[in-house]
This record gives sequence, structure tokens and C-alpha cells, in this order.
Amino acid sequence: PCVHGGSSVKVQTVLPPEPGTLALCALGSATKQPPLPMLSAQSVLLFATLATAAAEARLATTRLDINQKVYIENVAVLGDGAGEGALNECRSFASQHVQSLDAPHVKVCGTGIKATFYLRGRCENYYHHSQVVGECKTGMSSDTCATWSPNNDKRFGAYQSYKIEQC
Repeated sequence: PCVHGGSSVKVQTVLPPEPGTLALCALGSATKQPPLPMLSAQSVLLFATLATAAAEARLATTRLDINQKVYIENVAVLGDGAGEGALNECRSFASQHVQSLDAPHVKVCGTGIKATFYLRGRCENYYHHSQVVGECKTGMSSDTCATWSPNNDKRFGAYQSYKIEQC
């Protein structure tokens, strides 16, 4: 038996003593602690299922299918080999697009994304000077494309930034 400070304590033997050695003991509390609630297998399975579903839903909202593409001056900035790095990011137009009042010509393809173009840099609204391009209508053909350029509105040639988002 183990003794602590001359008083009797609840003891749990951790290692059995070998002949000629002292017993290694761990001191425990003299008061009884309530047992921790046990999770049932059903509770654990439910939690795991919900966590997996939430992860899949998050992944599904960030991954785009091959029809979702954005082009500026016929160069892909999203999809079509350009990747998805521009998604949900404010981007500035290239300097040659800002310097020319006849540019940019933009094309947004697919029914799951839209691009908002801003007169100001940093994707800031400025009165009514912003333009949303894209068809967020899931009933339309998946290869639907929408275009916009200074041919539609001369002021678009002065726009400076854009942001691509999922519908």
C-alpha cells in the first residue's frame, strides 16, 4: 500500500512491483468523480456524417465545372487553363486595358459564375458605375456566354477592376 503524508489515500497501482523493488503508485482523489458521459456509436456516426457533408458542400461551392470561364481580351483569367485563382478575388485590369478606351472586351461563360466590373480600383462601388456580366440562370445551357465591352457602353473603357464570384 502507498501512503501520502501519513494519511490514507485512494491508490491505484500503475506498475506491479518486482521482487526487491518499490511499487510505483499514482495518487487518486478520495472523492468519487462522476463518470464522463459515453457517446453512443450512433452519435459518433451522426457527427462524422454531418462533418463530411459540410466539407463536401464547402468543396462543391468552391470547385467549378469546365464550363465556367472568364476571358478578358480573349485571354482566360478563370477556367480554360487559367485555374480558379481569380475566383472571389478583386483583380485590376492590365494597364493596356485601362489605357485604351476601346478595351476591355470581356466574356463570361457558364451559368454558375458572374463577374462584376468596377469603374474604381479595389472593386469599390461608385454610384451606378459597375457592370455585372454573366448568366446566373441554371435553366440555361451550360455553355452560355455573356459579353460586354465599350461597344455596349463607352464608359466601360475606363473601368479598372473586377471580381468573379459564384452565383
